[in-house]
Amino acid sequence: MIISNSSPLILLAKINKLNLLEKMYNKIAIPYEVYNEVVIKGKNENYSDAALVEKDINEFIFVKDLNSESKKEAEKLKKILGSGESEAIALCVQEKARLLLIDNLEPRKIAQIKSIKCRSTPGILLEALKNKTTTFSEYESAIKELSKYAWLSGDIVAHFLDAGYKIKQGEIK
Repeated sequence: MIISNSSPLILLAKINKLNLLEKMYNKIAIPYEVYNEVVIKGKNENYSDAALVEKDINEFIFVKDLNSESKKEAEKLKKILGSGESEAIALCVQEKARLLLIDNLEPRKIAQIKSIKCRSTPGILLEALKNKTTTFSEYESAIKELSKYAWLSGDIVAHFLDAGYKIKQGEIK
């Protein structure tokens, strides 16, 4: 099972690449708080990406409930992380998820301590290029577009563009 936090959904919707998640992973689970952050709060703020994500709810994005033990774990995590991040990590533990889609560094570190494999939004795009779900041209454009919305330094953008070029050249498989 693949679990997502809010930011990859929001960012991929902003750059019109949300469909990659379905192509790559078939189904994505999110906890209720991620749904609340992305769809409910997003629509209240009139964010266009909220409507795009909402359209995919119950198509390939599914809201999954936390059990009572996971709710307790999420409450502990909320002392140091955001609500969506806390519930996403707790849901990963509950479901023994194989991957957590998440961007922020602090929650990624905590997830990794719990042996949860994480992938960032640029990492999702790179994986799409590796498995030929997207072309190099589409990848390059998506990384550049993503840098308009995400907190990506010039070095990070250059790193992902370089990695994509190496995949294109066959240097990385």
